[in-house]
Amino acid sequence: MLGALIFTAPAMAMTEQERQARVKELRETIEELKRELNKVKSNRDQLLNELESSETKIGELSKKVQELRKQLENKQSHLQKLKSEKEELSLAKKQQQGSVARYLDAAYRLGQQSSLKLLLNQQDPTQLARNLRYYRYFAGAQAQEVGRYVTTIQRLEELEPTIAAEAEALARSHSELRSKRDQLVSTQAQRKKTLADLERSIASTDAKLKSTEEDRHHLESLLREVVLITRDMQVPTSNEAFAKLKGQLPWPAGGKVLRNFGSPRVANKISWQGVLIGAPEGSPVYAVHQGRVVFADYLRGQGLLLIIDHGAGFMTLYAHNQSLFKNLGDWVKAGEQIASVGQSGGQDSAGLYFELRYKGQPTDPRPWLRKA
Repeated sequence: MLGALIFTAPAMAMTEQERQARVKELRETIEELKRELNKVKSNRDQLLNELESSETKIGELSKKVQELRKQLENKQSHLQKLKSEKEELSLAKKQQQGSVARYLDAAYRLGQQSSLKLLLNQQDPTQLARNLRYYRYFAGAQAQEVGRYVTTIQRLEELEPTIAAEAEALARSHSELRSKRDQLVSTQAQRKKTLADLERSIASTDAKLKSTEEDRHHLESLLREVVLITRDMQVPTSNEAFAKLKGQLPWPAGGKVLRNFGSPRVANKISWQGVLIGAPEGSPVYAVHQGRVVFADYLRGQGLLLIIDHGAGFMTLYAHNQSLFKNLGDWVKAGEQIASVGQSGGQDSAGLYFELRYKGQPTDPRPWLRKA
């Protein structure tokens, strides 16, 4: 059914408009795939739906909290700069007050004589020229100093309401951050309860095996459709080709490898098709190479999942994220942060699941990554 939606086009002739159309097609195909997968009902359906809802909300809230923290840091930094400027201007104002006062006193003693008065004094020409030069210099210096003083006062008057507004905005941001944190804690508590109920529903080995097989089926179905649609979509060729970088790719996250490719997963009947990296929740997840995002959404069993197409048949998968920072169709650079480590997809601890696929088939990623 889904295959009818797929079309191909000569890769070399594909324009950016055609690539955008292909991304739109991919989005529609993924939505249809998810609808078809959701038709398969089981006794744990409601719990899985609740888990997806809470984990998706946790991802959105975590992302918002992180954005608010950055905004707060910027606002606090800006407010501190404004306060420092005010202190410097206040000091300059005191110094300028003294200079202006001295100029006014000198002007009073000079009698505020105009050039005409100096001329009518009928002094000798040499003395007259000297006095005129002194007068012009004095008048110019006085005007400059008074101008600086006025500018200082004006800037100080501008700073007062600006600082007050910044402080008020900062307080609002703190309040919003507290609210989002409270929502996050509440949603995490709901997730924990749902996960416990779900684990009780699949307590037996056979149930866990069936659950894992269903999750793998979802992923394989998704990847088949992604491979079909993206096989003609090119990625930038400015950097070195993926195939030439074996043993040189950076690790997608910092941490200890908890599960290796090929190691047994459930009752020795299913094996791991990638590596599971234990890492602190919220820590960054990086793209190992440049490419285009071909999936950025929640997928049952994988949680918040991001897939990057690197061209020439290579794809990388990043699963169980807390938040996703890229969207379907986005270009990413090697080493760019694309997500944050989490435990979505029903995991009981934080970590990143990373897969490398070549022409749709899972490949051991460790030989491709730099040695630790």
